[in-house]
Amino acid sequence: MSKPISQNANTIKLETPFTTDAGVPIEQVTVKPLVVRQMKTAQKQGGGDDAETETIMIAMSCDLVVEDLDKRFLADYMAVRERFQALNFNRTNGQLDETAIATR
Repeated sequence: MSKPISQNANTIKLETPFTTDAGVPIEQVTVKPLVVRQMKTAQKQGGGDDAETETIMIAMSCDLVVEDLDKRFLADYMAVRERFQALNFNRTNGQLDETAIATR
């Protein structure tokens, strides 16, 4: 079943909060949809490496830098990645397809 996208639905509380290299404490991240220009930029920066391109897009979507994502525990990264994919790739008529998101 689909439901309207809300800010709260796209905010992921991290299991392991962290402090960015810039000194900003992060306990949760909010995943936002990307525009095509951002995808193209990520593809150029990723240099043909699909995993790197995806990490760049997720970082852009969360207003983080790739280096901060690279240091996260996999469980947190996967939760954010799951929401990113659902938000950017599983949409119908502006609705988020919650059935495409596995529950944790």
